[in-house]
Amino acid sequence: MPIFNPDVETMERKELLELQNERLQIVVNQAYSHVDFYRRKFDEAGANPDDIKHLEDLRRIPFTTRKDLMDNYPYGMFAVPLRDVVRLQFPLGLYGNPIVIGYTREDLKIWQELVARIMVGVGITEHDIIQVAFNYGLFLGAIRFNQSAELIGAAVVPTSIASAEVQLRIMQDFRSTILASTPSFALHIMETMKRKGIDRRALSLKIGLFGAEPWPESVRAIIEENLGIKAYEIYGVMELIEPGVAGECLARAGLHIFEDHFLPEVINPKTGQVLQPGQEGELVLTSLTSSAYPLLRYRTSDVTSLRTERCSCGRTMARMDRVLKRTDKMISVRGINVFPEKIEEVLATIAGVGPGYSLVVTEKQGMNDQLKVLVQASPEILREREEKKIALQDRVRLALRRAIGLRVEVELIEKP
Repeated sequence: MPIFNPDVETMERKELLELQNERLQIVVNQAYSHVDFYRRKFDEAGANPDDIKHLEDLRRIPFTTRKDLMDNYPYGMFAVPLRDVVRLQFPLGLYGNPIVIGYTREDLKIWQELVARIMVGVGITEHDIIQVAFNYGLFLGAIRFNQSAELIGAAVVPTSIASAEVQLRIMQDFRSTILASTPSFALHIMETMKRKGIDRRALSLKIGLFGAEPWPESVRAIIEENLGIKAYEIYGVMELIEPGVAGECLARAGLHIFEDHFLPEVINPKTGQVLQPGQEGELVLTSLTSSAYPLLRYRTSDVTSLRTERCSCGRTMARMDRVLKRTDKMISVRGINVFPEKIEEVLATIAGVGPGYSLVVTEKQGMNDQLKVLVQASPEILREREEKKIALQDRVRLALRRAIGLRVEVELIEKP
């Protein structure tokens, strides 16, 4: 089976663990020496970087959470001077302070290779044309598809958020062989094909790379049957790299985590206890090679399990099961993460509504599609003329769209 970097991806587990151990000691010392947050965390826990001599000592390191990253806004988590950072990003939809993530040139070079590994692992070659239908404005991973394709010599068509009709025309005219998008957008393209009477045999598609939102096996089967492709999952963490942490191979027996760059653990989300391979819990990741933004034992809130036996594709790196649920209340709608805390934050700025609300997700084919926010309003507001209520709904809708980057429906409801 195709492998981009066989020397690393098929490395014997013993050698891989030795590499992880070496890199762990380096990144721990780097974080302690250059990031005040980690120095305080270690000191409070009575730990010292010199105590981290083996992978088993990882458990002595305190966890890092999303709140920690927000509390250290903007550059408190950086381990290098700002002059060495060549790219900054911050995800939309987060509550409180944004999370500012930085990358050095070397960080971006590593990210480029990791996405290339995923591409090659599912059979993409220099003969392919990759149609990238992710939002280039909100999702930096879309740009990474372009740059990673350069490593393997494939061509890229950056169609971004063009309508499904435009996507289909480009697929036909350019003879795109690969579709990279959210699974929900692939379903939308599929529905548009049916409505316009386009036969799947009119397309040259053969592979789909899908991610940024959970999608069950039933959705995979629907997409494959209707688009005539093989569908594979990619996985990333917006606070680390997205995508590029892990991806499926041709065997589709779990997502290979690139353990030469990320050290994975699965923990009991309530107790923090590290679980054994095969046990389901919260995924925790330690970045082993990130220069600008090292994260130690970062709690992703994604629920999965790990397997460490060699895959039939020949890779020896651990595999994670597909992520279909989380430990927090975040939901993903059309690839955009929505935190309830952000909704509350927005409603608190608008007089006459909230604080109570509820979220209703209308699903198609088992995928998140449309989000409606039912917002409690005061009796005085509800007794207003219809045009005033509509104006308030529009105000709430616009504020939410600006805050989370997603168009939502808003309905005013009576307080109980």
